Amino acid sequence: MNLHQRGSDLMKQLQDHVLEVLRSHPDAGPEANGILQEEVARRAGLHSMECVELDRTCSEILKFIHREGVIEQLDGNGQNDKKKV
Repeated sequence: MNLHQRGSDLMKQLQDHVLEVLRSHPDAGPEANGILQEEVARRAGLHSMECVELDRTCSEILKFIHREGVIEQLDGNGQNDKKKV
């Protein structure tokens, strides 16, 4: 397996991991209130106070999944413009 293919496989695994986190949270289902992206990152193990890059990585994965039409992004409903999915 070449490096490009390994990278693609890792991205797919990360997407699947984030989707599993969403599916396991009661507020992330259809007709639910939504879950903050930082909560998704925390539950996925992609949030650390010392490493903002991991939080951004989770945010980018969520954007990618959103573009594929798998998830919906919601307004933060006045929560300091925090995004919900």
